[in-house]
Amino acid sequence: MSCPDCRMVSRRVHSTYERRLADGPVGGRPVLIRLTVRRLYCENAQCPRRT
Repeated sequence: MSCPDCRMVSRRVHSTYERRLADGPVGGRPVLIRLTVRRLYCENAQCPRRT
């Protein structure tokens, strides 16, 4: 993954968390999407973004 501000590639994981997305029912069954998201440290000392 790369930093959205400076585009430097980083592999140092800061934390992970889960997001849940819900949509309307399909075929009478509820739709739920679970995503695991990682936050990374930006290792560029000149970049204002830290995570």
